[in-house]
Amino acid sequence: MWAAADAASLRAQLDLREQPLAGGSGAEIKTQRERWMMVRWLTVWASQLEYPLRVSKRESPDFMVDTGSGRIGLECMEVVPEAFKQLQAKLNGVNSGWVRPVPDPRGGEARNEWDSPLLRQLLADTYEGSPWAGDEPERLWVEVMRWAVEKKRQVLHKPAFARQPRNVLLLYDNWPLPAVAFVEEADPAVLRSWALAALQELSRQLRDSDAHADFQQIDILHDGWLLSFTDAGVQPLRYRMPAAE
Repeated sequence: MWAAADAASLRAQLDLREQPLAGGSGAEIKTQRERWMMVRWLTVWASQLEYPLRVSKRESPDFMVDTGSGRIGLECMEVVPEAFKQLQAKLNGVNSGWVRPVPDPRGGEARNEWDSPLLRQLLADTYEGSPWAGDEPERLWVEVMRWAVEKKRQVLHKPAFARQPRNVLLLYDNWPLPAVAFVEEADPAVLRSWALAALQELSRQLRDSDAHADFQQIDILHDGWLLSFTDAGVQPLRYRMPAAE
């Protein structure tokens, strides 16, 4: 899908304005979303990869990155409830089908000021009831990301998975939680007190579960940022460019 002799050549091929397909088959939409994710991953890491470089689309893992020093297998996953995926399919004929996470209700505002019938259908099983309290969104975020990692670890150990010397898991966080900023540069108005601690907590849990023995790097796309987890800890990196999205 991409081939480059250096970082500048690679960046010239990447367009952050790309969006997933509105129509087409399930396989076509899946491929376009994975490409959407990969463009952002390559944008962040272009200067640190070794060249010449070639990126190929495949399955198990979803991408193979051949670099000047070796091969990287990269597996993608959109982290989203199955019911949310079904709603995305229903919305394909209405908009892009790329449904963003649920907005955060402000202060004491009632849920019906930001809810909708389709979202109520989704949220009824798990999130119906009182407004979010304290650090509940951050704690649930950690649990959801851990679940996604464990699910993909199972996939990596299947016989059909072509495990590489270096394996990267790329997650797109599209779980319907109130928007939470995880970086120090965020607007203080939206930087919750437990947000930065959530990153450290997820990093600790990944290390304790030996997740990096399977995926040496676990990267999460979250609201314009790539949150990169390795054995050394967590690093938030900005991928969004002005007016790109």
